[in-house]
Amino acid sequence: MSLLDRLDIVRKKQDVELTGFEDKPVDIDRELNLYTRDGQFYVLLADADSDERVEIERMIDQTGCFVTSVSSGMECMMEVTKDKYDLIFLARNMPRMDGIQTLRNIKTTSQSKCKDAKIYVILDEKVDEPDIYFENEGFNGIIRKPIDRTILQNIIISLVPEKMLPDDEDLIDDIREIAEDAEVLKGCDVRLIEGLKNFKGDMDAYMRTAAQFCDDYEERSAAMLDDMYTGKNVEYRNKARAERETARKIGAIYLADCFDDHVNMSKDDSLDVAESNWQSLVDEWESVITGLSSWLGKTTEVSKNTDVLILKTNGIRLKTKDFKERIEDILSSLEQNDREFAEKKLERLAQYDLEAERRRKIDQVKRAFDKEKLNVAVDILKGMLD
Repeated sequence: MSLLDRLDIVRKKQDVELTGFEDKPVDIDRELNLYTRDGQFYVLLADADSDERVEIERMIDQTGCFVTSVSSGMECMMEVTKDKYDLIFLARNMPRMDGIQTLRNIKTTSQSKCKDAKIYVILDEKVDEPDIYFENEGFNGIIRKPIDRTILQNIIISLVPEKMLPDDEDLIDDIREIAEDAEVLKGCDVRLIEGLKNFKGDMDAYMRTAAQFCDDYEERSAAMLDDMYTGKNVEYRNKARAERETARKIGAIYLADCFDDHVNMSKDDSLDVAESNWQSLVDEWESVITGLSSWLGKTTEVSKNTDVLILKTNGIRLKTKDFKERIEDILSSLEQNDREFAEKKLERLAQYDLEAERRRKIDQVKRAFDKEKLNVAVDILKGMLD
């Protein structure tokens, strides 16, 4: 029974608080050492990235397997015609002969001694093709960079003869459980192993922090958006820094890098660059939140409160003078405490064919009204008069 299964049992018990549950820390540095007294397991690695290849080769070697590494598909073909390998890892991108063509050649070349080998494709973090594409090509599985040692170990222990496995069943179970969770979270750009290192292997603490990160999303993303549209550089930068540190702590490294970009963008006098890159940040943020929520068994639903809407228009373009007059009219209604009339005027203004920047700000004023943040609405409206 996995850790998540045990947590689920605890959740379903009445009058039991999850916060009172404790599980043993995960020893993420514990090595897998396969016995070699009863045979050997041969692994072939082909990857053009020399640094990545050396790192993966080291991971495989530490398990006790015999590993050979090459830097191209051509070299790989030379190896499979000389020796028989049980497991082959092929990088998707290699010069002259990529991983897919190399796979085809291994399976069809008459001189190949590895037609029965299990073959996994190594992918970069972001690829255009869906997983099913590689399955249809004939790969036995997918492994994504940066490669987690536990995931690699789990692939190996699932293929080696049982007589080669160590007697330590707890170690094998831990590897399988963590690898399963790590593989799931990789789908939403979260590196579980990296995150667990920050919690010294305490899975319970990691899950609590990840759950809080999900719960805070709606409020914190909306607050950042408010700061962006009201030109509050310092506040926006501080919020981006806070989210960056939490994202990095739970292993959402790519998302942390996105927040870091926005920290740098907000150091300028204007937040226009941050605004133009807002949607790409939100897309990654929501991907992480959705994936984590699913993994945690939460029912968190990501709303579209942070999307920049494109409203239907009447096709009529307003001159800058006319646009500002309507903004002043809306502000006048708000000064007279006539919010209802101000909202109606805003809706009429939104029907015009507005420039993208003005439309985004009009949309944000509407959101501010919906959230009862009149001060934010006023700040945005005044900013459009500059």
